Amino acid sequence: MTLSELSGEYLKEEEKLTRQIKSFTPEIHRLTGEDLYLARRRLTCLYEMRSDVRAVARKLENYYDKGAMRRVYRKH
Repeated sequence: MTLSELSGEYLKEEEKLTRQIKSFTPEIHRLTGEDLYLARRRLTCLYEMRSDVRAVARKLENYYDKGAMRRVYRKH
């Protein structure tokens, strides 16, 4: 498997996570209390996972490009 193909696999995972987020978001408005807290935590995790998957996909896609040697993750 090439890095480009691996990047494509990561992009597919990003699409899956996006679908999960979209399907999960409308349900969150009906929740209250601890259920709402847990749902927001889950949604936050999904957003973070999607962000990480997207960053890895881009890094793999541009691995051999000269300008791709910059940092992928933001400094907190």
